[in-house]
Amino acid sequence: MQTSNLSSYFSNNPAPSSASFFDQIANTDATNKPPANIGSAHPPSHLFLQNPQDQHSHFPEASAHVIADFSSVQPNPEDMFCSGSSEVDRRRNAWIPSEDVRRVLVMISTNSPGSITPDENLTKPGVMLEEDMTDTVQELVLHYLGEEEASKRKVLVCSDVTQDDRGLRDLIQAGCIRAAVNLTGRLLSMYGQDAGRSGYPTKHTPHSIQLWATRIALLVKLRSFSLADIESEPFGDLERPDLYFQYYPDMYGNRPGTMVPFSFRLLLAEFPQYLNKGKESLVRLHSVLAVVRQILKNLDAGLMEDGSPISISDADRAESKKLWRSREVRVLYSIANCAIFQKAYELAVNVIEQIIVKEPSSQKALQSALGRLMLMLGDVSAAESFFSSCDPAETRSIVDRGLVAITQNAFQEAFEIFGKALVKEPNNVLVINNMAICLLYMGKLKDSIKLLEDALQNNPVGGLHESILLNICTLYELESTVCLEQKLSILKLLTHYKGDGINMACLKLQV
Repeated sequence: MQTSNLSSYFSNNPAPSSASFFDQIANTDATNKPPANIGSAHPPSHLFLQNPQDQHSHFPEASAHVIADFSSVQPNPEDMFCSGSSEVDRRRNAWIPSEDVRRVLVMISTNSPGSITPDENLTKPGVMLEEDMTDTVQELVLHYLGEEEASKRKVLVCSDVTQDDRGLRDLIQAGCIRAAVNLTGRLLSMYGQDAGRSGYPTKHTPHSIQLWATRIALLVKLRSFSLADIESEPFGDLERPDLYFQYYPDMYGNRPGTMVPFSFRLLLAEFPQYLNKGKESLVRLHSVLAVVRQILKNLDAGLMEDGSPISISDADRAESKKLWRSREVRVLYSIANCAIFQKAYELAVNVIEQIIVKEPSSQKALQSALGRLMLMLGDVSAAESFFSSCDPAETRSIVDRGLVAITQNAFQEAFEIFGKALVKEPNNVLVINNMAICLLYMGKLKDSIKLLEDALQNNPVGGLHESILLNICTLYELESTVCLEQKLSILKLLTHYKGDGINMACLKLQV
């Protein structure tokens, strides 16, 4: 059995109405975060924090489940497509280039357009997949249940939608992640960055970079880490001159700033941890944090974000400070998550405390997170101290009390506490999952299975999370070595209620 985290709480995080379609990535399940895998009666071994101002689901779902999650891997409303040289665009696209990049950009700006086109150290990405990704749910249904059952599956494919941003949005919202990856490949062909074009020079636009940010994020969600690694490699640390507007004076005039969405920077900074390179992620994230803090220092000193002595109005300066302070907090959340993922708990505690100072409105949620972190360290009294500052009537606080009971092996008490949370939120899959874990450790295997089965039948859209499916299939195997029919009944549910983005390994079926 896999050993993973024990519990999590979910928050309702609908996407803001003003968001672009890139903000919707993986957000269709935002109200039901994945719970823990069964296998340990200990408190969570990882904890992922959510910036309450960022209404997005964590992307990708971690191998350990989420206590509270924060996403930096899909663009935020601030990262919507650039529409002109307005102050809002300028503020959003500001960045401090490295000295090497700055030197190239100055050289281009001080010469006539087209007279200098450096070809070294440029960004030359290309799609690596020669063929489209296939629907793994459909393949498994065909293998186990036959053509008749497979014909009943109705799911969007790349050719079913408009070949544009709207079609990409439709695929993502339908949970057809593999089909969305396929469409990004087609759309990138417009920029000469399709299959076989890696290594060739090409012009970039805000739209092409957004497409790459989306594609890499989708691959990470699918856990296609090797492919995401290969396709993101040409971007390096995103410090290449051709990723700045100034590199294309014929297209953008003297417009300053970077084409790279801030969330794409965070995605590529966080990414190494999924390749077991957590220290590299922390180094990258601290590098991003250093630039963000330098930008804030520049603004405080009366300069532009990049240090230029150009004046802007007091109102615009105030808005710029607000944006970059929020970005500073976003990076801190990412660092805390990465530290927890690496079990660097002292660093995580330090960073969370920094966030509380900078974002006091999130204090209660972060105190809860600190309490759960203390449970991971085995310090129950410290955990209870943090939990005491939270509102006892909130579902999160009830779950916190249940976690404390679990650490004390009081599974019956924990079961009853989680039951109170379930009364408040009857469709909260996390709570149901925790109750099933309690039943398992109370020796009530059949009751545990029935509880999860009922959750899947009553709420298939919300309940068909990979962690829940892995849990119930593990319980089936504990109950009997002959459990294929039970697993196939879940496969049928997936056929009708899920797109192509789910990892079918959670059913533990042999192909």
